[in-house]
Amino acid sequence: MRPLYLTGISLWSPGFRDLRAFVDDARDASVIDCSARWVPSRLARGTSRLTRMLGEAAASACEAGGADPRTVSTIYTSGYGEIETMIVQLQTIFAGDGQLSPMRFKNSVHNSASGLGSIGQGNQAFSTAIAAGDRSVEAAMIETWTLLDERGGDAVISAADDALPAPLDAQCAREGLAIGLCIASEQPEAGALAMLDGLRMDDETPPLPEAFRGRALSRELATNPVATLLPLIDAVLERREGRVPLAFGVARPWSIRVRPLAAVRT
Repeated sequence: MRPLYLTGISLWSPGFRDLRAFVDDARDASVIDCSARWVPSRLARGTSRLTRMLGEAAASACEAGGADPRTVSTIYTSGYGEIETMIVQLQTIFAGDGQLSPMRFKNSVHNSASGLGSIGQGNQAFSTAIAAGDRSVEAAMIETWTLLDERGGDAVISAADDALPAPLDAQCAREGLAIGLCIASEQPEAGALAMLDGLRMDDETPPLPEAFRGRALSRELATNPVATLLPLIDAVLERREGRVPLAFGVARPWSIRVRPLAAVRT
């Protein structure tokens, strides 16, 4: 398949409003939610923070990459999807009066962010939502590569997983993280951050990332499936050519080769 070009990166996490703050480790305790600017406020009522995280990552990556939000293809991915809304729905069925909220039910589906973002921008281009557990980033990259190889154009990958709700948090405590990548099938005249090629399956099982730009990652952040993209971001920021895995702690992960082309403006 043809190489792809990374044109924009975004990041949001509780305490970090954007990629620059995360790179600089400039934590702001007041940052506890995001806006999902692609979605009008009327449509955003009743959405989960995960939906807003996916929307924010997609909008910011698209803006950073100079793509058109009305025509760009979108690939949303999350290991657990709208798990918080689903838990509330199940509690209502089994311990409450069984009367499900239509608004909450509407927002419990895995493609909530995809649908709301497309409606908000009047975007009728390809859009999908993927849930593949700890391999969700891999699945999203393969989907994106196949799409752009066949159709060309621009696509945004929006990957996000929030902290798990009770009782699941007792099994695995995680910190919320959303990352967006804007990717083009052709190198734009304005330039690209990196060329991506060499998508393949490897034999080695890479361990969880322990650090990002020299600082240790918490276990709660490193175990978030979206943290898989941190080594890719680090390679682009450091302008370091090499292969990066698209999943950690799994057998036969997929990986890609990153060839940095330009400095990132955070």
